[in-house]
Amino acid sequence: MNISKRWWVHTAFAACSSFGAFFGVGYVHADDAIKMPPLSASADPSSCVHHEALASDEPLPGQSLYNLKVELTDQYGKTLSLGAFRGQAVLMAMFYSSCTSICPMLIAQLQRVEALLPEAQRANTPLLLVSLDPEHDTPARLLELEKRHGVDGKRWHFTRANDADVRKIAALLGVRYRKLPEGGIAHSAVIAVLDRDGVLVTRIEGTGGDPKTISAAVLSATAKQAAPKPH
Repeated sequence: MNISKRWWVHTAFAACSSFGAFFGVGYVHADDAIKMPPLSASADPSSCVHHEALASDEPLPGQSLYNLKVELTDQYGKTLSLGAFRGQAVLMAMFYSSCTSICPMLIAQLQRVEALLPEAQRANTPLLLVSLDPEHDTPARLLELEKRHGVDGKRWHFTRANDADVRKIAALLGVRYRKLPEGGIAHSAVIAVLDRDGVLVTRIEGTGGDPKTISAAVLSATAKQAAPKPH
């Protein structure tokens, strides 16, 4: 693991583990969170996602979440990788479908952010939501959630992964969570903006912030990815 990758992962892990004792979350060790080569950019994402990501032959930055070899299943039962979203700014959050308090507020905030984006930008900004309750959040339940909130399934990806991968994603996004005896999940609300290479460029905690701040971060990440590289 190179120095930049080790620094970023250890920094993210340290931030998460500082509250891990309170929330009882079994965060993975930083060296286990990103321990694999970058995902192949030659894989065709069109068969598993509804949007068209822009492929790149360039290696991923060490800080990229797309270095995680995570398999997600969406609300349509289709399998996709984190790397399938490479090439676009991405709005990302974690939730669970039976949540009746913070998750509806989180989704509503994402809808407000989406509505503030110019039409062309909105059409090319996927929203990736990863369930904290993969045991119960089947594709059928995720699809029901999509319909309940009336969002566009071409852009909104409600997904599940195995428990170990959920812990990895939560650790790197700084999402605190723990399962409760009565069956619910106590968790923090985090909205993240990833740039075209899956690098976390903005992280907002809570659902009461100004959605303009988040939409501006999406536009900034898009402008950054569109800038020509110096020769």
